[in-house]
Amino acid sequence: MKQNIQSKLMEMKSLRSFFESTQQDNLDFVGENNHVIFWSYELSTGEMTVTEGLEKLFGYSPDELPQSGLSNSFFCPESESMEENPDDYISRQVPFDLEYKAVRKDRSTIWVKVKGNPVFDSNKEVIRYNGVSRDITAKVKKEEELAEAAAQYRTLLEQSAQAVYISQDGKFQYATPQMAEITGYRMDELIGMDFDQILDEESIQLVLKRVESYLNGKEPGSQELTVVKKDQTKRIVKLRSSIINYKGKLALMGTLLDITEKKQALELANRLAYYDVLTGLPNRNLLHKKMDSFLEAAQEAGVMVALLFVNLDHFKTITDSFGHQAGDEAIKEAGSKIEEVMPETGFIARYGDNEFVALLSYADIAEIEELAEKMIRDVPLALSGEIKDAPTIGISLFPKHTDSAESLLHFADIAVYQSRRDENRQQHYRFFSPCMEADVLRTNKLANDLKRGVELKQFHLVYQPKVRLDSEKLEGIEALIRWEHPEYGPISPMEFIPLAEKSDHIIGIGDWVLETAIQDMQKVDLPLILNVNVSMKQLLQASFVQKIKDLIERTGFPAERLNLEITESVVAYNIEETIEKLEQIKELGTKISLDDFGTGYSSLSYLTRLPIDCLKIDRSFVSELEVDDAKKTLIQDMIRGAHGLNMEVIAEGIETREQAELLKSYNCEKGQGYYFSKPLLFSDLLNYIHSQK
Repeated sequence: MKQNIQSKLMEMKSLRSFFESTQQDNLDFVGENNHVIFWSYELSTGEMTVTEGLEKLFGYSPDELPQSGLSNSFFCPESESMEENPDDYISRQVPFDLEYKAVRKDRSTIWVKVKGNPVFDSNKEVIRYNGVSRDITAKVKKEEELAEAAAQYRTLLEQSAQAVYISQDGKFQYATPQMAEITGYRMDELIGMDFDQILDEESIQLVLKRVESYLNGKEPGSQELTVVKKDQTKRIVKLRSSIINYKGKLALMGTLLDITEKKQALELANRLAYYDVLTGLPNRNLLHKKMDSFLEAAQEAGVMVALLFVNLDHFKTITDSFGHQAGDEAIKEAGSKIEEVMPETGFIARYGDNEFVALLSYADIAEIEELAEKMIRDVPLALSGEIKDAPTIGISLFPKHTDSAESLLHFADIAVYQSRRDENRQQHYRFFSPCMEADVLRTNKLANDLKRGVELKQFHLVYQPKVRLDSEKLEGIEALIRWEHPEYGPISPMEFIPLAEKSDHIIGIGDWVLETAIQDMQKVDLPLILNVNVSMKQLLQASFVQKIKDLIERTGFPAERLNLEITESVVAYNIEETIEKLEQIKELGTKISLDDFGTGYSSLSYLTRLPIDCLKIDRSFVSELEVDDAKKTLIQDMIRGAHGLNMEVIAEGIETREQAELLKSYNCEKGQGYYFSKPLLFSDLLNYIHSQK
């Protein structure tokens, strides 16, 4: 084995002559291959016989092989590339099959596969080794490329956001770590587990239908499933799968992508887009989206639909008086109650700050009237704040009024506006009627004409006397504004004052009233008290007190003869700010009256804190006083309460002598109304005053 084999190496020119020479007859190959050499090694002589191609395989001619052992000469291994070399096997007289990296003469490397088998004589002694050496560089390179690709693919799978699995007969055969993350089960628990063990019931049915589609030759698309994790929490996943052949059998290979957060984000975006954050009710976007389909379904079914436009009249007063948090709470409570009284088949949405829209089918108009009355009755009871705001409701009907969703909303809005305008309304809801549209056009024109009305001197004042009930002696007058519109003629203050307040024109109009009334009263030779109404927006101006002070100083009108009448809505705005303003006005010497007491928001707890000189009982309590015992009791209680707070009392709307006598008997100090005098032009007032002397 350690002898020099170079001199004993013979290269055969043909495979046939090689095999004949080396006595090999098990030829399992065809043709000659310069990348394959066959060799035979005689143990007794050290002679090595090889087929042609040695130089092409290793780069050495037979004469150039190194003069060392067989392994390091003929096989040309790279240093330490063979864990065991052929010498080791030959010494043990056993076959060998080795792959190793060989170093060619030019120092390049190739991969070689060498196989050697011992040949025994009749005494079972090894006489030679026959073998083959083959260049397998291309094969090894291909295997390395495949291994690298497989490693990259596995890394890609394992680092992917998607979980990958293979299932056969409904059981997991393979899963990536992401499957464990999504399901909460360990990898060893997943393998062999039934697919339906990780799904909810609805998702199991979806998967069964998916399998059925495959069996029918259809390729289903992606699906959303609900995975039930090991800890019973749930995740939403998107499934994609296809049929593959796995280990000789059909299988399903699929991916699961966890889209739980994405779904939650989409649901949140959807809620923000279509639901009101404060109440949780659908918003106007969803209402508009639903209305067309709602009406189409109603038309197909031949049923009628009602739309109720619900408005909380005094919502702004609540927020102004008690803050936005109180306003938000009122909206939530009102919305909850409206939703509660709605029939299950109806639809309710928050449409605006203080507006809700209800949509429902009905068989009889009485159903809608009953629902409206229930809302009006129950919503104030649901409010936890001090102001119990009853809603005003406008109602439009499909298909009676229109078959258009947009018009249905518009008509109900018109109806609610008309209902709010009616100060003498007996009920807080109205059905739309075509004549209302003309009223709206009129209202819009009046609102636009208000500012020009002052500039064009379309307004004038009238004055209504106020008397002491015990003597019927004239004590003062109230200045009342009137508007002579060039197109519509006389406009009631009940119609244009709310428009002026809404548009802020009330400030300019109010300033004009104060200035004009004082100028007129300076022409009267009696020291009468001038009573002037002041709106909430006037009072809450930062400059209002200074305006009054400047007006008094400029005109020289006695401050003690000026009485400013404020309404209960002013009182309810912001009690602390209101008290501060009223006290500043009182410091000027001016008097203050609380107008329309009993119709709005005041409570005795407010009255104890307000610097009020006089309480004015609204005309609604005086009307029919003679025949209404409840009103008699109520007015007497009001008068006693006011006197207990050192306030005088004046009753307005007195129309009969009997009313005047009753009020006098209740110790009401002053009275005002048509029984004494209607409102008079200034020239007529002068005549009235002259007649009273």
